[in-house]
Amino acid sequence: MRTPVLALAPLLALAACAAPSAAPVSVYKGLGSKQCEGGGQTPAQLAEPLRQAGVPVLAIACGRDGRVRAAMCGLSDGRIGIFDVPADRVAEAERLGYARLASLPDATREPCP
Repeated sequence: MRTPVLALAPLLALAACAAPSAAPVSVYKGLGSKQCEGGGQTPAQLAEPLRQAGVPVLAIACGRDGRVRAAMCGLSDGRIGIFDVPADRVAEAERLGYARLASLPDATREPCP
């Protein structure tokens, strides 16, 4: 027996409401740490400007930018903070100086110290 299309309309409406929202987007910012010296900021400190601007931070991770650099004390060590934000708030994060992690094709995530 065939179910009339109108009988399925309420189920289709419920399915549309339950559809997941856009996936979060990862943005990053350099920690400012240096080879041989360390220093810089923690990922939690770097997340604060996002929160103060009203951008929800859904997750925080650490990573490396994956760029090749000379091994020399005092140069950047490539450590980054990675922040997952709602897709509709990425432009706001970019205005605050964060960039999309996708712009670093060789970046890696690693455990935060």
